[in-house]
Amino acid sequence: MSYDLEWADLPEPAATVRARFEACCDLNELCVHAPPCWEEYESLGAAYQFHLNIAGMASCRDGMRRTGMTHQATPQPFPAWPFDGIDDWHSAAQSRRDAYHEAERVASAQTVAGRTGIPEFKLMSNGPWLVGAREIDEALRCYRTSSQRLRAELERDALWVAWLDWLGQTVSHGGFTVR
Repeated sequence: MSYDLEWADLPEPAATVRARFEACCDLNELCVHAPPCWEEYESLGAAYQFHLNIAGMASCRDGMRRTGMTHQATPQPFPAWPFDGIDDWHSAAQSRRDAYHEAERVASAQTVAGRTGIPEFKLMSNGPWLVGAREIDEALRCYRTSSQRLRAELERDALWVAWLDWLGQTVSHGGFTVR
């Protein structure tokens, strides 16, 4: 299993390319764009992504847990898929697909009232989840207030340092998605 993380709000032209790629995926048609959507998205989006394997994410989650950056919670369910099958999805009116995408987006952005930081469930599967800028900012504040000894221990790991740097970048870009 892998975790593909990406800034929620991409700068142009990456944002347009991501939207075009997602639209091509929705229609299940061979991409007729030149260059193909996936290639262009992969190229333009790479600077705004962070990829972890299961062990890397487990290590980052452990550091976040130890510094109070995350909390345990139970996610609310995602909306039921209102289509009869994949053919219904592909042939459905765009407004119907858009309504489902919006309901899924709302579910993926869920937070836990009264809790600080990032709910761990958003870092336990490859989503789709949206970890919002507020959640990340709170998590980073928790990190800064954890013991200097613990921070020094964690910062000996290059992956942890890269993770913290990437988290810091995402705060001013709407947070990040987990896929």
